[in-house]
Amino acid sequence: MVVSVEISGLLEERLRRLVDLGLYASVAEAVREAVRVFLRSLDLRDVAFNLYVHRDATLQYAAEFAGVTYEVMMDYMISRGVMPAVGVVSESDVEKLEPGVYVLDGLTLYTAYRSGLVEVMRDMRSEGYTFLAPSSLESFTFVLEAQRVREGFRAIRVVDFVEAPQPEGRLGGRLISRQEGEAVAYARERGAVLLSDDARTRAVAREAGVKALSLASVLVTQAPVLGDRLAELAYSYKGIPALLPDDLLQLHG
Repeated sequence: MVVSVEISGLLEERLRRLVDLGLYASVAEAVREAVRVFLRSLDLRDVAFNLYVHRDATLQYAAEFAGVTYEVMMDYMISRGVMPAVGVVSESDVEKLEPGVYVLDGLTLYTAYRSGLVEVMRDMRSEGYTFLAPSSLESFTFVLEAQRVREGFRAIRVVDFVEAPQPEGRLGGRLISRQEGEAVAYARERGAVLLSDDARTRAVAREAGVKALSLASVLVTQAPVLGDRLAELAYSYKGIPALLPDDLLQLHG
């Protein structure tokens, strides 16, 4: 991205003096360095937090903006007294899934791997469920798989990666990350369901005409066959932390 900045007066004079002294090759280089120093002086987590609270940014956008993991961003938000809207926030976020195509975003891949729901999703693939994600998330998924292996679990690949279109314009009036936009756009293009554990991403998708559900729908769908594992998986899911009403699983378990 090219950004034009008009500089004049004393500021321009000082920058040119720095160039004349040989400290920078050009005024443009001096400006780039000034911007880098400015960004380093900011607490990007704090800026991202304010974008989430005051600008309706999604959690995924906030984490990407701050340059931190979802876990770090959520921990920071909780330390500031704000519980991120992750998981099930309303009855419309969960339902039993029918075999078909489901598109996942980054946060949902994270919750699937961290909670162990990838094991359930692996079994669902043989029952006619297809899980897809934008190709921009492929390297991120490799990291999640590597973390799982380091923790002593077997590597599991549950999603296929697809080339997803960039959405035209701004979706839903919210600040969303590029990969979220790709996931929503692909789900809309294919007439698929978006599985997202970011409540604000679901809102964007629904405004775009896409059906969007929480990953907890996987638990509800497979509850009858999970037996004792249901409580264990629910506990792991809540520990992310993700919201999951107790009565929801009591109803389906």
